[in-house]
Amino acid sequence: MNYFLKMFYLFAMIVTIFINSCAEKEFDPTDAKKSFAIAKEPFDSGRYEDGIKRLSEFKSRFPYSQFTPEAELLIADSQFKLDRFQEAAATYDTFVKLHPKHPKVDFAMFRVGESYWQDAPEVVSREQEYTQKAITQWKDLIARFPNSEYSKQASKLVEDGTRRIAESVRFVARFYCKQEIWHACAYRYIKLLERFPQYKDISDEALESAANALDKVAEAKDADPESDKNLFHRTMTSQQIREKAANFRKILKG
Repeated sequence: MNYFLKMFYLFAMIVTIFINSCAEKEFDPTDAKKSFAIAKEPFDSGRYEDGIKRLSEFKSRFPYSQFTPEAELLIADSQFKLDRFQEAAATYDTFVKLHPKHPKVDFAMFRVGESYWQDAPEVVSREQEYTQKAITQWKDLIARFPNSEYSKQASKLVEDGTRRIAESVRFVARFYCKQEIWHACAYRYIKLLERFPQYKDISDEALESAANALDKVAEAKDADPESDKNLFHRTMTSQQIREKAANFRKILKG
């Protein structure tokens, strides 16, 4: 048993030495093309940590090479494949700023958004900051490169992200209603109506729930006009609040 264990460790050591020796090929200071080929070998073989190291070294040695932008993209790709999405987003974004006319800038812009998207929670009860960042980036991509293949992908993802954010706002609105914090409930549902009128199911719920919450706010204002629970509507009279609720119900009925 010890013999086979020793042989296993010996084999593993040989493989490690072989891999490291391949990764440490020397760059040719007179040949950027050859050196770039050496630098990207780890990436091509799926060794992304080594790839970042070697490609970064290539960038330092050949800062003005025609292959340097591609090295920067491969570094970003390596970070993305290693699930380091915030690092990847920053690296892709830097590429876009440094090389605005590069033929792969649309891809880089798409990947900035995709990196944020990977870190964005699907659960609507959680903060959707990264979802919004992804949407913003993809909208910029679509505006700048409307005919890009990546813009077509981005359009669908923008819709998915927008719906997710709407659901997140609805979750918060429902929470305030359940807690009977009526001014916050009404406020959130009114914001839903303003921001996401395209979703009928959400709009219908928002109209009805906002109306009910506003009635509760009016009742509370009648009972205690100076209550700090009604700060959102403290500049409105009870009658004005009820009229706003009635208007929402009128809209709901069509």
